[in-house]
Amino acid sequence: MSMRAGLWTGLPDLDSAEHKYQVVACEADVDTLIRLLARPECNDGSLDHFGRPLTAEGDPDHNVVLAVRGEWGYLYYVDNTFMGWPKGSADAPYVNEKYTDFPPGVGVPLELYRRLLIEFMTTGERPTGVDWYSEADLFHSWRDQQMSLRGTENR
Repeated sequence: MSMRAGLWTGLPDLDSAEHKYQVVACEADVDTLIRLLARPECNDGSLDHFGRPLTAEGDPDHNVVLAVRGEWGYLYYVDNTFMGWPKGSADAPYVNEKYTDFPPGVGVPLELYRRLLIEFMTTGERPTGVDWYSEADLFHSWRDQQMSLRGTENR
């Protein structure tokens, strides 16, 4: 199975931002994807699995948002039955950037991140190698934390 990765660079400057695609079809491609996501200029990425159904409009029936920050890999998974993040390490910091945000504690070590991406590439389904927070579990507390962060950043 294979998937298409889209990578954003240059945000938040929309005039210079770029969105480029590449096919991910083997473990070496997953390694390349992680290296590209880890570059300082890379904001985030997305995955579309070619083995999954399309909606009536021809769009993927799922959305997977990716980011790498330091030693942590971040993933947000959405399909018709689930929206949420892996239960990561309590040490994983939040990501709160203009176009990319992940709650604290949802980042996973890069070796586990690699295994999760390979599992998704192989199965086309939400990876089972971790437990998951549903969006309902974290959404309100994370939005409250973001509002608090904005308040302290504007002082």
